[in-house]
Amino acid sequence: MPPAVAQEHMEHWLIEGARHVAGEVRLRHIRNMEPFYLRRNYQPVWLDSFELRPEAKELLEMLRETAVDDWRNYGYSLETLERETRRLTNVPEQATAMEVLLTDAFVTYAEQALNNELVPNADENDHPTVKKVVLSGDDRITEEQIIQLLHEAVRQNRLDELLASMAPQHEGYRRLRAELKRYRDIDRTGGWRPLSHELTLTAGDRHVDVPYLRWLLDQYGDLPGGTLSWLIPGEETIAPPGREKQPDLSKPEFLFDGPVRAAISNFQKRHKLEPTGSLNKETIDQLNVPPYQTAQRIALNMKRWRHLPSDLGDRHIMVNMADFSMRLMNNGSPELEMKVIIGRLNRRTPVMTDMMRIIEIAPTWTVPPRIASSYLLPKLKRNPDYLKQKGFDVLQWQNGSPVHVSADDINWKKYSARHLPYTFVQRPGKLNALGTVKFLFPNDQSIYLHDTSSPELFAKDKRALSSGCVRVEHPRLLAEKLLQSQDGWHRGRIDEAIDHNRTSRIRIKNPVPVHLMYWTTWVDDDGQLQIREDIYQRDLIGGTATHASL
Repeated sequence: MPPAVAQEHMEHWLIEGARHVAGEVRLRHIRNMEPFYLRRNYQPVWLDSFELRPEAKELLEMLRETAVDDWRNYGYSLETLERETRRLTNVPEQATAMEVLLTDAFVTYAEQALNNELVPNADENDHPTVKKVVLSGDDRITEEQIIQLLHEAVRQNRLDELLASMAPQHEGYRRLRAELKRYRDIDRTGGWRPLSHELTLTAGDRHVDVPYLRWLLDQYGDLPGGTLSWLIPGEETIAPPGREKQPDLSKPEFLFDGPVRAAISNFQKRHKLEPTGSLNKETIDQLNVPPYQTAQRIALNMKRWRHLPSDLGDRHIMVNMADFSMRLMNNGSPELEMKVIIGRLNRRTPVMTDMMRIIEIAPTWTVPPRIASSYLLPKLKRNPDYLKQKGFDVLQWQNGSPVHVSADDINWKKYSARHLPYTFVQRPGKLNALGTVKFLFPNDQSIYLHDTSSPELFAKDKRALSSGCVRVEHPRLLAEKLLQSQDGWHRGRIDEAIDHNRTSRIRIKNPVPVHLMYWTTWVDDDGQLQIREDIYQRDLIGGTATHASL
């Protein structure tokens, strides 16, 4: 675009037309955009010869992916951008409008990304903390700084790198991004429809809905490769089959055969359903979730990767609360896997990342004040012998020091949740609520990993049962793996200390990062999209996203 022509139209949009770009958009960042373009002699950043540059297409895709979940009003003017993209021509007025809209959207997105505003579940108060996720005050990245980042990136021809730096680079994020594209593509076919709950199929049955079911399972990636090609020879297709009014059910595509049953079984496994290969109510319920809703969940779970540091640690612990599972990872491979128990619904385990530094063998348990007042005191009023039965000592602070007092001398009915001047410490042993091992990582929410005195709870499918801490299925094995025989702490010594109730506090020589995460969708090691129930109701999806936004 000739400089004089570019300047004329850019000045229009950046000055008198800034309140109604493309007829409707008021620019958010006009104060810093005008000097930015002045420094560039009004030459475009996102367009080249009236066509979108690759970086512009990537930015648009990032904006789409961000806005899909309908979690909040993102302010990208995406509908206008989409419309202007479709009608982009060599008309300078329209092309320059597109240019300034893209820059405005970029600055808005960068503000959100760099200031952690795109991190979900950052404002929960189940476990109060002074640590804030969203940056504010002097820590906040300003609009001026973002404009300078953009200027330097363009000057150094590194705009693609700047865009990439705004999103997580973890493999798990990239895998979810591919699945998001899959579900958005399925939605755009317009061919998805729900199945009747009256549909029942067994091996060898023939039904008019089998071709559609086969197509849907293929689109979701559950049908074995090549299974659909014999029905549609010569090319891959995403178009769904039509529903014939008078079908010839003798044709092979109407047969509920082995590959379709295997695909249903795989679909069930991905949703943590019993893999029967049959169409029961729970399976049809999941098949009837519209693909755009699944796309919304995927987009929200992609944002959860923003909680994590860029380097997870060569060796780290990853807990997925929604899956009730934990993995000890070592250079990208699972060294240890086990079930976990997480906080109940009114004491949800917080999303956090920290460094595990201490392991306590045969731990004591100092009851947190909130649990003492809300849980322990009511029990004591009903049964004063509860402390003796469960192995608790009672301490009272006198002259700045804890002093043991006899529970028999205390009338618990005199005290309330507001006034309970005692500390309760449970001795190590089989009755101890923390079990045999406690794994500590410093945080102001009193959250840690530990054993349990009720191992039978691991047999349950849904294990949101604790007061917020994470209970692990195999604590001795985890301790053995983390200590790696440092200072003679091999498995035999660990077991001996536990068996003799000998409390030992060990500082790990090589601290291990711990990531407590909440993913209701993720892609597993086999490339399969896993979907779990939103047990904590953290998938804050508005449900009003239009198909155009996908």
